Amino acid sequence: MNKNIEKLIKISAFFRWVILLAATIVVVYLGYSYLVHDEIRFGSNNGLFQALWVSPDASQTLLLLMLSPLFITFLLGVYWLQKLLVYYQDGLFFSDESMHCYLWLVWLKVAALVIEILQTLGVGYYHKSLFEDTRIDLALDFGNITTILLMLLIVYLLKAARDFEAENKEFV
Repeated sequence: MNKNIEKLIKISAFFRWVILLAATIVVVYLGYSYLVHDEIRFGSNNGLFQALWVSPDASQTLLLLMLSPLFITFLLGVYWLQKLLVYYQDGLFFSDESMHCYLWLVWLKVAALVIEILQTLGVGYYHKSLFEDTRIDLALDFGNITTILLMLLIVYLLKAARDFEAENKEFV
């Protein structure tokens, strides 16, 4: 086997464990913040959310339900990234399976962007129902949009490389 391929396989295995460790640390930290300090540290940089969280009139259960889709996309992202890295670890860089995983990651990124917008609007309207002075700030993160576009470009390049590799195998 080619030494560069072996190196990519080892790097994939290493990052697979790094991502698992990082995701575990994030989940433990979020659980600790919630259970010990009664604070939500996930996707709650919205000032309206924080005001609702400490308000006795607001339902913390409803607020947690509003955050749950974003947290679920995080967990699904970790799952599909792990699955992709397992395929890479097996040397399946251009396989249909790895492409399937990568497409899931792209669509999860798109879903997270939409969910974040809907969450901001939902929290804003909930805040407005309990408080008189509410200003909903809907900020689009152009970094996320750029990331999605780059991921789509990478999908196209991976498909082109896979087709090129298949064409070379047929030629030989």
